[in-house]
Amino acid sequence: MNKTLFIIITILTILSSLTMYYLGKNSSHLSELKDFFWIPFPIGVGVITSIISINKIKN
Repeated sequence: MNKTLFIIITILTILSSLTMYYLGKNSSHLSELKDFFWIPFPIGVGVITSIISINKIKN
């Protein structure tokens, strides 16, 4: 896969986590989001790991 696509996926997962935390913190109706904001983080970490391994393989 393309390195640019991995970077976009990483940015989206981090932004989604931050958005979930912010909305869950400020809205009583969406408070579950604050409890589960950490779920997208492992996806972002996995993608970052993939980017690093691709760079090591190419070099």
